[in-house]
Amino acid sequence: MLSDITGLGPDYHVGDEAMAEVAIERLGKLVGKENLILGCASPDKVPETYGIKAFAFYHTPEAEFRKMLWKKPLSYFKAIATNIYQVIKCDKVIVCGGGNMTSVWPGVLEARLRLLRIANFFKKDVVLVSQTIGPYNETHRRAIDKVLPSAKWIGVRDINFSHTQVTAPVHFALDDACFLEKKHSDYTQKISDSSKIFACVSMRKFGDMEDKDVLAVATAMRNTVSANDVNTVFIPHHAPRGAEGDIKLANNIQHLWPEGTFHLVDPIPLASTLKALTADSQFVVSMRYHQLIFALSIGVPAVGIYVDQYTQAKLTGSFEALGLKPLVTSIHEVETRLSALVEEALATRADFEAAARKVQLEARAISERPYNILAGLAPQSPTTDSTADATEASRT
Repeated sequence: MLSDITGLGPDYHVGDEAMAEVAIERLGKLVGKENLILGCASPDKVPETYGIKAFAFYHTPEAEFRKMLWKKPLSYFKAIATNIYQVIKCDKVIVCGGGNMTSVWPGVLEARLRLLRIANFFKKDVVLVSQTIGPYNETHRRAIDKVLPSAKWIGVRDINFSHTQVTAPVHFALDDACFLEKKHSDYTQKISDSSKIFACVSMRKFGDMEDKDVLAVATAMRNTVSANDVNTVFIPHHAPRGAEGDIKLANNIQHLWPEGTFHLVDPIPLASTLKALTADSQFVVSMRYHQLIFALSIGVPAVGIYVDQYTQAKLTGSFEALGLKPLVTSIHEVETRLSALVEEALATRADFEAAARKVQLEARAISERPYNILAGLAPQSPTTDSTADATEASRT
């Protein structure tokens, strides 16, 4: 397995880990966790977090990797030998959702392509699940079109975009995190109990956001949550070194809330426990994609706040994939639009609940198909069925 995760620790990323957690649990039930080994850049905490073996798989960009040949030749040949050893030892290779296959993160993409070339050479089955495929620069597009056509399955979480990025057929399925089991820990249950009636909020300082933009979003969240007479639980999704990122942001804005009405979840726990915490909330307001996925997949009314065209497409798509009206607004309109959007979400709670029930009943089988293929429990669909898969999934 390849996934850009760390296990529980100071660099835990909720979205990436959520998708990997689903993959590990599904394959663990099908083939046994003792038969899984995961490659990632920080493998130390993976065994104790997920109960599987792990090895170091570094996301070294191609240009830097080539320089290693004369700067650090031992490291260069060790990296190649590690890839060959792991591929020869395994029966099949699965690329989980965490990290994605895109030029946006070239080191992740190029490192995975190096291993997948070896997997193709040794004729190992390759499956990609719950991914964003692309966008690509021209160099990456040529490399992808040489490597991915040999894959047994390419799973994507958007209906239209990924079809334009690769020549190989793709199969649409909802983000694997839709099917992450929610499991309270003592830690998250205590937060839920002490917060009583609450809304969950998530923020990130994206891209070109300035401090004034962060303040505007936080103030709008505070006003909207307070107007609904509920407390606030801030769910961070990534906090590098345990104190930066979302947690630093939350500490900088919590003074806006009346004392005793704002609870920051710190440290970040397992994604499955955060999904359970989300399930206990009255509604969700989030700039984070996977916080919306958690809410929408369990029927909790939610509103998204986007920064740019890319995040707008991502958040809008999370609603559309479940057949829901996108309740989203930009950071530039949040002060005037957020309250009304939350009112609309709460007024249509039944629509959110119905969409979640439909997803869990009808879309789960599509999501599980690549795992069943890996376990030898389902035949590979003909490549001509990929468009049909996408059409059927969009209907459900």
